[in-house]
Amino acid sequence: MNKISTLFTILFFAFSAIAEESKSYTQWDTFRFTVDNQHAKKFTKNMRAHIKKYHTEAPLKTKIYNVTYGPDANELIWVMGPVNFSELDARPENKKHDDDWADNINPYITSYKQSELWRLMEGLEINNLDKNDAPEMFMTRYLTVSKSYDPKVGKYLLTQIKKTLDKIGKVKYWAVMDNQFIQGYKNGRHLMGISSMESFAAWDEDWEFSKHFEELYGKGSFKAFQANYDRSFKNQWNELITVNKEMSGL
Repeated sequence: MNKISTLFTILFFAFSAIAEESKSYTQWDTFRFTVDNQHAKKFTKNMRAHIKKYHTEAPLKTKIYNVTYGPDANELIWVMGPVNFSELDARPENKKHDDDWADNINPYITSYKQSELWRLMEGLEINNLDKNDAPEMFMTRYLTVSKSYDPKVGKYLLTQIKKTLDKIGKVKYWAVMDNQFIQGYKNGRHLMGISSMESFAAWDEDWEFSKHFEELYGKGSFKAFQANYDRSFKNQWNELITVNKEMSGL
């Protein structure tokens, strides 16, 4: 094999590996919006029809979520996917879809807010759901990283949380996702932790997180964890989100 052929072979396998890696991620396309409450019933009917017609199959499968508690309560969230960038590029031009949105959806939306792509961070997922499980309620925690944030340190801290939750053994679904578009500090939605909830009563249960943490990492380790966490993340806030079954066509 000559040098040119050897180089071509090396480059081919290198680019193939990169392409394979680029397809291996899991991410969701989301945006937030508010609606005209005077026409809420009409909008719900129209959105349900739109989703059932255009968004029931992967990778464009979509659900609508209500923000029930949190600083942005009463907003709605469009969640489509999982969908990768290649699949977004491959979406067919669909005039009927666009016209339906323009005629039956857009007139009732009073504001469009954050449009984001959330990618699952490798190694930061707990999934104990059965195939037929479909959680209807999630607690989310948004994290704003500090200016001195070190991604390696941040990932280690989040991995400590995951391992502690694994040890406790009560989580059905938990994951950390990375916002794929630079947010700056005005918005500050850099990372998102998301955990399924079965009921509001779950808030009454004490999982003794710090106790289990120190059983894994040693006495006094939780205090050190908190100090590093506070240095890595300058802000955080929670939201409770629930599936809007009517709009989602469920």
